[in-house]
Amino acid sequence: MPQMRAGQAIIESLRAEGVEYIFGLVGTTTNSIVTELADRSDIQFVDTRHEEGAAFMAYGYARASGKPTACVTTSGPGTINLLTGISLAYKGHAPVVVIAGDTARDYIGRDGSQAFDLVSLFEPITNLAVQVNKTERIPELMQDAFRTALTAKRGPVFLDIPRDLIDGQTLEFDPPQPGAYRAVNTHVEGDALAVQQAVALLKQARHPLIISGGGVIDSGASTDAVALAESLDMALVPSYGHNDTVPNSHRLYVGPPGGRGASEALQAMNRADVILALGTRLNQSTTNWNNSVLDSQTRIIQVDIDPQEIGRNHPVAVGIIGDAQAVAQQLLSAIREEFPEGRPNPEWRATIEELAAQRKSRIESERELGGDPMMPQRVYSELARVMPRDSMVTIDAGVSAGLAYDRVQFEEPRTMFNYAGQGGLGMGLSVGLGTKLGRPDRPAISIQGDGGFLYTSQELNTAVRYGIPLVSIVLNNSCHGAEKAQQQRFYDEKYIGVDLDNPRFDQLAEVYGARGFYVERPQDIGDAVQEALAEQRLSVIEIPIAEYFPPAARL
Repeated sequence: MPQMRAGQAIIESLRAEGVEYIFGLVGTTTNSIVTELADRSDIQFVDTRHEEGAAFMAYGYARASGKPTACVTTSGPGTINLLTGISLAYKGHAPVVVIAGDTARDYIGRDGSQAFDLVSLFEPITNLAVQVNKTERIPELMQDAFRTALTAKRGPVFLDIPRDLIDGQTLEFDPPQPGAYRAVNTHVEGDALAVQQAVALLKQARHPLIISGGGVIDSGASTDAVALAESLDMALVPSYGHNDTVPNSHRLYVGPPGGRGASEALQAMNRADVILALGTRLNQSTTNWNNSVLDSQTRIIQVDIDPQEIGRNHPVAVGIIGDAQAVAQQLLSAIREEFPEGRPNPEWRATIEELAAQRKSRIESERELGGDPMMPQRVYSELARVMPRDSMVTIDAGVSAGLAYDRVQFEEPRTMFNYAGQGGLGMGLSVGLGTKLGRPDRPAISIQGDGGFLYTSQELNTAVRYGIPLVSIVLNNSCHGAEKAQQQRFYDEKYIGVDLDNPRFDQLAEVYGARGFYVERPQDIGDAVQEALAEQRLSVIEIPIAEYFPPAARL
């Protein structure tokens, strides 16, 4: 068995898993790792300007590509800076393996310089957090990290390696193929009896509806979800934040749910008598966790790979533990045995099409909105004209960016990226950069407000250095919109900390070496976006917009 340096063994473990990029910053405790990447072309180290940006980029890469990736950071604050981004990877089920070069073991437990209990800090926001206690165990624990990150509910893993176990250390290691230490096929079928019960319910339904969740993306079940819907004329509604689970142009697609979604989708969900919750935990933003959206008499069939999610937020008529694609194919096969060509439901289909038409008309009417500066809805009506079908769109937190949930159309899986229930502002730019590295063949666009953009704007430098051609759209209303709306409505318009004084973002981009656009007229948005996409380098499009505080969606 070959003898190699400990840092080299870490890199070879990553190579065996097909890792293409490592995101992070250099540090004294990790130089024994990152220097192993010198003169290599199979793995690239992307050094960001802040560790938070590294975690966000890793999240975007993993979600866009469907492949695992890694962050490497140094001791103390170097690793602690990852927390916000890794909490997003945890909520968004992204397989990001964090390799933290910790202080030497002699410093741990003695309040040494940059010595913290990093494992305890990361335990609540990872699928696994562990400290290596012996150099020879590095390969074993690296394998365990990827096994945990990539099975069942995907998610981040934290591996803490004290410096003295890496620096100057060697070990015997011959990297095995991943199939030797973890399952590479996780398409687990559901219980046959439960599937039979679910089919019986669906066949009896007068107003059936599918809520397609993140599990549909992870398992590659988009085509199967659509086929299921077509077999019984079931309404299609994605779970909140997963609009890309099914083609939004499909005749059975109603719209996205949630406070930033479409009221028409909420109406369809409320009228449904049977709901197939496919690959979704029925999160808070989708259903409010009460009967304001789902009728108390609605019967729910829930499919999820995680047994803990079955019936966790809503009582179920049938619970099926299994992979979304495998179970969808089981259901479809059973339905087609009785209805080879499907069973039409013209009355319900007419209702679905009417609701979809109402939503389309509502959004199209926004093209007539005037105002100087322009209303933010007007931006989206112009974007709809020019955005390529396969565009990967990252939506930051915030009111103006949040309008995208109901106004950007998604036609292909792994094209919508957002804060995934984590809710942190500022992820838009860096996550967008990660998506472009994950799928360089697709256009990448990020949408953020002025507040969120400045959270991680230093990563403009990273994008320029590595030639990442993201189109970053900044909707500038010179305020923190959500908080200002709350102060307006509930605190007698006492505005504190919500009004912003910003630089010109297009000029900031130019200073960094990117392309900047400043667009004040709606009719110029399309040209700017098309020109930016053609640039094949980082572009920032600043659009001044009016303040707009939308009401919450209601039935």
